[in-house]
Amino acid sequence: MYPYRFKITLIIFIVFFIGIVVRLFQLQIIESNKYKGISQNRRIATYPLEATRGTIFDRNGKILAVDQHTFDITVQYKNLLYCYVRNNNTVSRIAGMKAHKNEKKTCGECHENQDVWVEKLSQLLGVQQNKLLSHAKQVVEKVERLKQNVEQKSGRATRIKEEAAYYPIASDVAWEKVIQIEINQNSYPGIRVTPRPKRIYPQQELAPHILGYMSKLNEEEWKAYSDKWNNFILSSNIKGTDITPLLYDGYAENDFIGRSGVELQYEDELHGERGKRFEEITCKNTQVEKVILERPPVSGNDLYLTIDSQIQAYAEKSLGTNLGTIIVMDTWTGEILAMASYPRFNPNDVNEDFSKLVKNPSKPFLNRAIQGALPPGSIFKLITATAALSTNRINTQTTYECHGYTNYKNIIFRCWSAYGHGLIAIQDAIPYSCNVFFLETAKILGGDPLYTWAKNFGIGEKTGIDLPYEKSGNMPKMMNTATVMNVAIGQGALLTTPLQLARIYAAVANGGTLIQPHLLLKLTNGQGEVVRLFKQEKKQKLSIQPATLDTLRMALLDVVTRGTAKNTGLEVYKVAGKTGTAETGRQKDNHAWFVGYAPYDSPQYCFVILVEHTPGHGAEITGPIARELMSYLFPELNEAS
Repeated sequence: MYPYRFKITLIIFIVFFIGIVVRLFQLQIIESNKYKGISQNRRIATYPLEATRGTIFDRNGKILAVDQHTFDITVQYKNLLYCYVRNNNTVSRIAGMKAHKNEKKTCGECHENQDVWVEKLSQLLGVQQNKLLSHAKQVVEKVERLKQNVEQKSGRATRIKEEAAYYPIASDVAWEKVIQIEINQNSYPGIRVTPRPKRIYPQQELAPHILGYMSKLNEEEWKAYSDKWNNFILSSNIKGTDITPLLYDGYAENDFIGRSGVELQYEDELHGERGKRFEEITCKNTQVEKVILERPPVSGNDLYLTIDSQIQAYAEKSLGTNLGTIIVMDTWTGEILAMASYPRFNPNDVNEDFSKLVKNPSKPFLNRAIQGALPPGSIFKLITATAALSTNRINTQTTYECHGYTNYKNIIFRCWSAYGHGLIAIQDAIPYSCNVFFLETAKILGGDPLYTWAKNFGIGEKTGIDLPYEKSGNMPKMMNTATVMNVAIGQGALLTTPLQLARIYAAVANGGTLIQPHLLLKLTNGQGEVVRLFKQEKKQKLSIQPATLDTLRMALLDVVTRGTAKNTGLEVYKVAGKTGTAETGRQKDNHAWFVGYAPYDSPQYCFVILVEHTPGHGAEITGPIARELMSYLFPELNEAS
């Protein structure tokens, strides 16, 4: 019985095997020319599918940056190439396109419809043919250079992917013209309408230094990319510098990327993932036979900032056309509610006005809140006081006589008050900003304690805010007493950023915690799910005694009630703070400062006001600005007054 079944099974297997052999013989030998012809006449083309960039919101859900779909007209490369050949003789590889086996035929008969696009688009768009052809020239010469490089490295003729692509000839085409092309596709051979996301900043000039701007990948960046490609080292694991690594995440030649602000800081989260479509096309007429595979794009994550658009707008209004910055920060969390910097720019117009903006001597791209490293003047006296009190070099009973100046080794150091302040202690030295008190304190304090406490407060170090290009400032080593004295009153080689000073005064207000300023509130995906929240990474508890903090706080309150900021009207809002005038070395050219917090008894906001290069002094310049800002932040107190 079993031998019989074995024979049957063996026979079935033999028949099956013979069938496979016969079929393989038929495919490889008999029908080889047929399938060879099919393979030669068909190819697979890939096309990118644009991803929508994530939207940027303020803390209340107001849109600050968003992608809107616009339309580009793209033309198939062979059509661009043909028009180029007709008008140029500089590309040797393709010069033969003009030759014909049948001498009676014209070039147009061999390359039917490949130049129709020029006339058609010229009429539809109202653009001169010469302009369209200039775009074609740029594309062809670029592709041919790339092709030549590839062939030189490979040592053989090679068809590169760029030859199968479509290239933009016109951008931001009106919807009604797009419809005409779509309806009459047969009349526009080799032409495609390509939707393209365009970054829009609906609030115009609001918070441009926070948001940043976008621009295209430049030729140098793409050359670096091409070199890596041609050397066959393209890999998702490659670590590079600058912008090159972005290209491995699906960036295309004409893609826009973040160049500054949170657009750059959160580029990876915002840009999304480009999709791809695989099409089988007929080589002769480039007709799409079928879509083999389509991987849809993935939109970027949405970014919610800590910024309050209304506070930001009012801060910008209060700053006016003064060269400088205003910062409003949550005293306890480090959330940046406003960061105004003047001059500003409109991120919608950057690419058109870039050259003019770069050449502007006022530097509108400079975010003065984090990139302007300046001498803090009397604002630094808070650190000098903290260092001296914490090391017991002085106490609340320590006094010095101020005659308007002091002398050290025949070097005269002057107080801002020519008549002096008389016998004065720390409780009055801070409110009246007496230079002599802090100069005399510096003599007994020494450089090391002052340096240590300045570093404890973060002077000379980045705050860690989630913005690119933050400056560290400079905390100099002090080799002699004269240098210590100069630094103790905020002058000399000492340089700070406004944001560094904001977190210092916030630390005094909140009980001694040096917090990390930040702009990220949350990141959400397309489904509205939170994918990331801000996490404090640079938070430090300072070892300041409660008694020292009480002394400092009361003195800062007295600045407003009876000191240098008296008569500014800020006592209504229970503001505590310090004014400062930093000298630049040029006559009647100062930096006016006001740094503080409010309300005194329950600190909610910490603020910094800086006006650069002004002939005026601290409170004189910054006081009215501070009052205008406080009137918006505390409308209930303003009404009560």
